[in-house]
Parts: sequence; structure tokens; C-alpha cells
Amino acid sequence: MNGGLLVMLVMSGGDSNTAKTLADENGLTFPVLTDPNYEVFNRWNPSYTTPSTTLLRPGLVVEEIETTWYPEQIEELLYGE
Repeated sequence: MNGGLLVMLVMSGGDSNTAKTLADENGLTFPVLTDPNYEVFNRWNPSYTTPSTTLLRPGLVVEEIETTWYPEQIEELLYGE
């Protein structure tokens, strides 16, 4: 990819059926990939924290890792509260 921004979600430990269900239920329009053996997670999240957002520069160099937790939003998504 030349320029621009590529957004993707990587499900550590997930499988393709779970990834498809997540994308379909939430109307995600970007790729949802699976990482069943935690290879991506281990490479680009050296602190092993979740949930996390990792920004990569060209050449797949880690620019920034942000760990963010939004319990209210998670509860709303899961329970409609």
C-alpha cells in the first residue's frame, strides 16, 4: 500500500467464524483477521496488554501502542445498557 491508512482488526486466539460473525454483527467494513497462535500479538504487542491499538509505520515498524479500555461501551455493546 502506498500512502493512506489501512485499518484492520486482529483477533488474537480467534477463528475465522468468530471473526466473520464479529464483522457482520457490527457492520465492520475493514478486514478482520485471526491470529490463532498469537503470532501477530506477540510480534507487535511486546507488553502483552489488551485491548490495544498498534500503529505501524511503513516497513511494519511499531510507531505507537495504546492500551485503552472502555467498559461502558463494552457493556452497551454486549448488554444494550
